[in-house]
Amino acid sequence: MRRILLFAAMLIGGSSFAQEPAWKSKPIEQWSAEDAKALLADSPWVKHVAPLRVRDLSADERLMGGNMEAGIGKAVGLAGTGLFGPTREALAKERAHYKPRPDPVMVRWESGPVRAAEQKAGETAPAVSDQYYAVVVYGIPLPRRWNLAAELKCVAYLRRYKKKDLKPSRVEIVRTDDNMATVVYLFRRSAEIARKDQNVEFVAQLDRLVVEQYFFLEQMRFMGALEL
Repeated sequence: MRRILLFAAMLIGGSSFAQEPAWKSKPIEQWSAEDAKALLADSPWVKHVAPLRVRDLSADERLMGGNMEAGIGKAVGLAGTGLFGPTREALAKERAHYKPRPDPVMVRWESGPVRAAEQKAGETAPAVSDQYYAVVVYGIPLPRRWNLAAELKCVAYLRRYKKKDLKPSRVEIVRTDDNMATVVYLFRRSAEIARKDQNVEFVAQLDRLVVEQYFFLEQMRFMGALEL
């Protein structure tokens, strides 16, 4: 029985070892393009997040917020008034309130290893100064408004346990096509994030979608050093 248990443990250990990403055990200069793509697809700095929808705003809420175009729900039409009976009314309201599930988006903490992987993989990455921590949301639908970057800056933060929330100093929007965008959140490094913080939660509202993601600092280490 003991031999069977030992053999099973060896198999589990061997399986775990086989699944260890190659980029973890190599210096950056030895990475292949495949190593870089593996890090960019799934690593402690790269997350795939399903955004949450916020509710539609009433006309009064839109007026008070100064943006009558924000959070407008679909109209129910004549059927929604009950003119054609309760069944048609219920169906009209159900259609008006239906919201398809948003597609997952990629959130990257643009650390040194991530920047190196982007270069190795031949990706075009947003420019980021060393003065900032950078968290980037890729492939999210955004409307076109002249003051949108300022709006996004006001509704995003990094949260650390028992510390003041860290607000972005700047937000930059890079359009990828008519409806999609890459959003770069820049937080000043003068507000230190240390290993003892254990984890950092990134929260951002992007128009009517909310993105929330934890990053675990103990995992965000490369070659023994915390990489943020």
